[in-house]
Amino acid sequence: MNDFVAAKATGAEHAIAYEAINARTSRRLCRYGATVDNGVGPYCLDAGKLGAFRGTVRRRATTITATSGVVASAVAAATVLALAK
Repeated sequence: MNDFVAAKATGAEHAIAYEAINARTSRRLCRYGATVDNGVGPYCLDAGKLGAFRGTVRRRATTITATSGVVASAVAAATVLALAK
């Protein structure tokens, strides 16, 4: 994202050619519409959709963290009960 902002590529009129270092992340950003490809190659950044993408990533991380915490608590409780017997 820093590359797009530094190049002021935040609109179609300022789109830049971009070679992504991480192809998986680049595909995800395109799928969410955070980076817009005009079909030929130059890309630009859609800040509104980037915010939505980041929100999705945060929600996913929060869900994973919460689930891990619940599982860890259940394992700890089962261990304590097993040791108490």
